[in-house]
Amino acid sequence: MAEIKPFRGIRYAWRELDAEEMGQLVAPPYDVIGDEEQDLLYRRHPANIVRLDLNRIKRTDNGDDNRYERARRHLFDWIARGILVVDRKPAIYVHEQQFSDEMGNVYTRRGFIGLTRLADYDERVVLPHERTLRGPKKDRLELMKATECNLSQIFFLYDDPDSEVDGVLFSGVEKGEEPELDITTDDGIRHRIWSVVDAQAHGEVGELLDGSPLLIADGHHRYETALAYRNFRRRIDPEPVDDAPFEYVMGFFVNIHDPGLQVFPTHRIVHSLRDFDFTAFRQRLEESKLFSVESIDSAVLADLKELRARLVAAGEDDTVFAMVAPGADDGFWLHYRGDEDAPFFSGEEPESVRRLDVSILHDGIFESMLGIDRAAQKDMSHLGYAKSWEAADEALSKEATQMVVFMNPTPVSQVNDVCLSGGKMPQKSTYFYPKILSGLAINPL
Repeated sequence: MAEIKPFRGIRYAWRELDAEEMGQLVAPPYDVIGDEEQDLLYRRHPANIVRLDLNRIKRTDNGDDNRYERARRHLFDWIARGILVVDRKPAIYVHEQQFSDEMGNVYTRRGFIGLTRLADYDERVVLPHERTLRGPKKDRLELMKATECNLSQIFFLYDDPDSEVDGVLFSGVEKGEEPELDITTDDGIRHRIWSVVDAQAHGEVGELLDGSPLLIADGHHRYETALAYRNFRRRIDPEPVDDAPFEYVMGFFVNIHDPGLQVFPTHRIVHSLRDFDFTAFRQRLEESKLFSVESIDSAVLADLKELRARLVAAGEDDTVFAMVAPGADDGFWLHYRGDEDAPFFSGEEPESVRRLDVSILHDGIFESMLGIDRAAQKDMSHLGYAKSWEAADEALSKEATQMVVFMNPTPVSQVNDVCLSGGKMPQKSTYFYPKILSGLAINPL
């Protein structure tokens, strides 16, 4: 099954930099960086990883000077100048993140950065759960060809109920070894890293995970890009070898049983629909045999924490959404009382997919009732997303917003079921928090 191994990472000179400067070099994953944050990261430090992972597009870009070639030049320039260093020994990088949720609960998530052998999905070694889009994969492939590196990690989950891998890799941490990297980013998340160079530990981890498949938690586009790059290199290399670097991909691996593994909800924002009427929409739902509707008390609507608490409690035994329109007193709870054989499903989806809140919402309401089909969902022409309760609440004050659907998160157990069934979730079904920083390690190919 999964093959795990260490690698000689390219990384910033952790030991020579203080925490403040190191914090100025890392960045969020490329796919969550907007134009404003990209500008901020460019200004933050001349060697911020964003210049590699998401270089600016210029109007003058051409075949010789474009965002991908500039990333390549920066990479080799920084290595030559010692800004980036190559580790002398292969390592597995133990990574610990301490963070809080929106309610103030504190968690610690443990994982490690290493390599895994690439496998096509039909081999059932690496299991996806989300559909992907062509555009991001094309962009990432061009960047990979130019830099010949994995610049950021794919987030994998593995099944280790007895936490044996942690017992091997975190033994030094438990003994009080000082981390090589210890920074707190602007979002308040503390990141600590230790390098494990012990070959015996590497072998033990490989043996422990040899019989387990890997679930992609985040990074489906990057994984499929890595497969495309592998196939590209196999075609152009005159004598490709089985253990060539491009046969592997860098990942961040977390035990699916880790108590710090948290999935947060991604709320939906319906906007710009022609002739949408919230009252008529509610009436249509009330007339449906698949849903029941209950008005949300105005005091609850005015208290975001209470709204969340009520939704979370109701969601423990039920599929329920809080549907709210702009205006202080306009919202209702929507309970699903149908089953996996509801008419809006094609019948070809695995049962694990048809049980999901997001599938019921996207197929049974957005597409079947509001006409927001999968193409519109991908284009976000009538559907937006908010990754926090505050952001979803703020969306209610925007002119184009017609309705916000507050949601519960998809449980990790359901993600696991979907992966094992071979099914796919709608876009933005999972939000594993926190994201993995770019700039912690680079894997040369």
